[in-house]
This record gives sequence, C-alpha cells and structure tokens, in this order.
Amino acid sequence: MTRPFFQRIAAAAIEKKSPIVLALDPRPRGNQRLPELAAKTICAVEHHVCAVKMNFHIILPLSASEILRINKLAHSFGLQSIADIKLNDIETTNAVAVDHLIKMGFDAAIANPFIGRDTLASLVQKAHKADAGIIALVYMSHPEAKEGFGLKIQGRGLYKMFFERAETAGVDGIVVGANQDEILKEVAGRLPVYSPGVGAQGGNSEQAIRNGADYLIIGRSIVEAKQPAKVAGEIQNRILSIGK
Repeated sequence: MTRPFFQRIAAAAIEKKSPIVLALDPRPRGNQRLPELAAKTICAVEHHVCAVKMNFHIILPLSASEILRINKLAHSFGLQSIADIKLNDIETTNAVAVDHLIKMGFDAAIANPFIGRDTLASLVQKAHKADAGIIALVYMSHPEAKEGFGLKIQGRGLYKMFFERAETAGVDGIVVGANQDEILKEVAGRLPVYSPGVGAQGGNSEQAIRNGADYLIIGRSIVEAKQPAKVAGEIQNRILSIGK
C-alpha cells in the first residue's frame, strides 16, 4: 500500500532539504505555451522544492492529459502535486472532483471546511481510500481574508471552527497564510501547516517557519523571476540557515 500523502510530502521535503511548495501558476510569456512553461519551471527548480501546487491558472486552460503529463514530470523528480481548487460543494460533487483530480495525477487537493464537519470528513475518507490527501483552508493570505476567515460567530473566530473541523476530519494539513503570524503560532504543531503569501503578499519565509509553518507555498517570487532556480535556492538556503 502506498504511504499516505502527508508522509510522502514529508519524505520529499527531507530528501530535497526544502519545505517549499512551488505554486505553479505561470502566465504565458510570448509564444511559450503553458505546458512548456510549467515543465521548464519544474525542471529548473526541482532541487529546491518538495512539491508543486496548481490552481486554476493551469487546471482550467489545459486538458486532463496535459495536466497528467505535468504531474508525471513532477513525480519523476520525486515531487508531490497538490490541486488548489478549494473544494466547497456537496458530498457527491466533491467525490466527482477528487476522482478526476486523481486521474490527472494529483496527490492531494485543497478543500474549504465551510462545507461542514461531516462533508469534510467524507471527503477525507474518499481521498484516503485512493491514497490521496486533503488539505483544509483555515486562514488565507490575501488582504480580504479577514472578511471571511476572520469573522466572529458568537465570539469565536470562524478560522478556529475551521481548524477544529479539519482536525476532527483527519485532514493531511491546513492552509494558514504566512502573513498571519499570531494564527500560525496558535495552530502550530497539531497539523502540518502550509503557508502561502510569501513575497508578493508580504509574508516572510523565515518568520513563517519560526511561527510554525511546515511548508511554504511560494509562486510569483519564483515563477516570475528571471532565474527561478537561483531565487528558489536562495529562499531554501535562508530557511535551512534558521533550522526549526
């Protein structure tokens, strides 16, 4: 039986000596097609990352076969692949989505705990039976995140409820923005934490790790750099220099 996703990505992070998840959401440059740009970026930075994350920048424009080829390339370098579609629907729809994502070669998907405790738990069970993982949103990194995840219901933060649902459902990790310092400290150590928002959204890679992030989701800082491998390597070295 294949190891669970959370173990596979942890092993990849150890092997690559990097907690960086490459947010592979490139914009086409000139005449270069998305599949070519994605492949070029993966090949350039695979020594410096443990996984790739794809959102609708790639999932919508490309065919299932094109996405599968990208995922096979990532796997050939020992990387895991995460589908960032923020699943947020009824149980049957979520099940269909997971089936298709797995067929396209994804190892895990990101879901929104807003769907409810039992629906999230059902999604986790569905994914685990197929050796895939589910990562739950707890607090995003964009400026308007406080308008949703920061809401209070009867005096309690919505993100706290989301965290409890995620923990109860047995998810493989949670998403908390790298720029959410206090929330990172609050949830650290109980579930693997994936932190987006480094660079373009103001998050600091070293500080996020110190605050409890296990994985850093980094996109534009690397993908749009003139030398992606150099930038990824520099971030990797900064993280390694602080330990954890």
